[in-house]
Amino acid sequence: MGVRKSEPKCFTISSTKRETTDMQLERIRLKTFGCFEQRDFELHDGINLIFGPNFSGKSTLVNAIFFTLTGKPIVPRVDASAIKNAKAYSGTAGLQFISEGERYLLYRATGKRIQLRSEKNGAWQIVFDEKRVRVTETLLQERFGIMHEQLALTTFLREGEIFEFLARQSTSRRDILHTLLGIDRLIEVRERFIDTRRIAKREQGRIRAHQNSLRFNAQNVDQAEIKRLEERLKGLEAAYGAETGDAALIAEWLQHQERLQKRLDTLTHEQREASRGFKDIDQLREMVVKIENSIQEAAGLETKREALLQQIGSLESQIAALTNVCNTLRTLIESDEQHCPTCYQEVERELVQQIIGEKETEKSQRCTQLGTLKQSLETETENLKNRQALEQRLQTLRGRLTRFEQHVGEIEGVRRELNDLMSRLTKSGIQNGGKLPSETPVGLDKPKLKTQIDQERKRLDQLKQQEAVRLDRLGALQRVNRDATKVEKTLLSLELACAGVDKTIETLQRQILKPAEEELHHWLEKMELFSVSRGSGGQTRVDLQRQHLLPSLTIDGVDRSLMLLSGSEKMFLYLCFKVALAKVLGNPGFFVFDDPTLHLDEERKALMVDFILQLAEEHQVVVTSYDEDVRSGLEGAHLIEMRRDTSAKN
Repeated sequence: MGVRKSEPKCFTISSTKRETTDMQLERIRLKTFGCFEQRDFELHDGINLIFGPNFSGKSTLVNAIFFTLTGKPIVPRVDASAIKNAKAYSGTAGLQFISEGERYLLYRATGKRIQLRSEKNGAWQIVFDEKRVRVTETLLQERFGIMHEQLALTTFLREGEIFEFLARQSTSRRDILHTLLGIDRLIEVRERFIDTRRIAKREQGRIRAHQNSLRFNAQNVDQAEIKRLEERLKGLEAAYGAETGDAALIAEWLQHQERLQKRLDTLTHEQREASRGFKDIDQLREMVVKIENSIQEAAGLETKREALLQQIGSLESQIAALTNVCNTLRTLIESDEQHCPTCYQEVERELVQQIIGEKETEKSQRCTQLGTLKQSLETETENLKNRQALEQRLQTLRGRLTRFEQHVGEIEGVRRELNDLMSRLTKSGIQNGGKLPSETPVGLDKPKLKTQIDQERKRLDQLKQQEAVRLDRLGALQRVNRDATKVEKTLLSLELACAGVDKTIETLQRQILKPAEEELHHWLEKMELFSVSRGSGGQTRVDLQRQHLLPSLTIDGVDRSLMLLSGSEKMFLYLCFKVALAKVLGNPGFFVFDDPTLHLDEERKALMVDFILQLAEEHQVVVTSYDEDVRSGLEGAHLIEMRRDTSAKN
């Protein structure tokens, strides 16, 4: 059954004229590229049909167009060196096109060299000749708006692409959406905010732990009680001195001086131990700051390590898949079967052997990449261990710094009391380290008075020590509380910043995807997809935001899973989705479809031909096919006939 004749709603090729677009392809130029030694292919406005049997080089031309514009093969995860001629050191693909009224010739080699020429007064002039990949991609994007992700999703259709897209993870489609919308920088800013927020939360946890360690009874010691005890002690000492003479009082002062000196020596020794290994306390503080900065610079190691683990897992899966493919192909060669059990085509053993060689080469490259990634993983793991050791070292140094600062106030209080006592001794004629006069009386007749003085003095020392500790801890707690307030404000600011970035991303998605949904509706109606529901008065809605670019169908108010659609319905929905995105994001002026009628029945083939005819009303279309029905349906298209001897006839 042939393709049905186009009804009046479809236009013939000769009457189809596109509006002026940014880019019109004129010629494909190949040299040692794929199965071609050297060949040029002319392209015309409207529809260009590349027609021929399997293994005749149709997909090679599609790959050449894509590779010339993006620098990457159209099939994902394939190295550029794999698409050159197997007998050549390097392959080159060229594309001649018109953009904004000027003619250009773009050459790209599999060795990463790229050259752009422009026609001036009938002669070609070199615009740039570069090997730096990032520089050339930036130049092409600025001059022609060429982006790999955008072309792959909106302009080209390769075999099996729709099923790969449907099988993508939601996060993968989200990343594609972000790249298409040009919000990569916003994503980077948000990731930095998230990393900073992670560091701030870690600091908040440390501060809370420090706060808990400083908790104490905040009840103030009565200063009046301390003052009262001091006055009472002076009175008791005066009374004791009047009864026993100055010698006994001086003896008590000397004993108290000795106790204070021992306490001072103990505190000084503990303070020296806290700063041991450092020149002074300032050097200790500098070391703490330096380690904090090093830990902050090492932030994000967990994310890098997780990304490496994901890449390693992906490569191992690819290597396993390539191994299975090679084993399957070897089994096919070694069997006596003359036809492929899957596609029922004749088995060309030399070609299959060549494919096995290419897959083995690709597998070797993936193994090399896997080894490199594993080395990187070991390095990142070692860096993570070093950072954890630094964090432990930082905790130890902070503890020593806290102990040092706690002793400062207590040492000052002991020194003041010691200086006051030494001043009393000096007034009594006793120098530092002096002894009592020889006329010191032997006995004391006031033991009760002395006991009372000792008790009051001990009570006073305890109260002063408690007050010093309380004030020191209170000061430390106030400093920690100030730090906690700063961190909380920082966290709040980061939360607001992340929310603002997310809102901006959501707004950009809505502003872009809403027109895309409307355009997708337009093409669904134009292609009469799901027309049974609409014929009964129902409505069909498509949502591109719910699952990041994956069309979500609602028919008559009921969600319909894409997985329940037929293969042809998925194909047409996906093509309409491509055209809609291309119009919203900016189409370069052409579409390239690689065998779009594969696995379609006769009726769906006719619909696909109608779709291509309608698309050619506004765009240049390049189509590959081996189906005679498609050839007759696109009668009048510019025909490029391919043969398995790698020659072509225009």
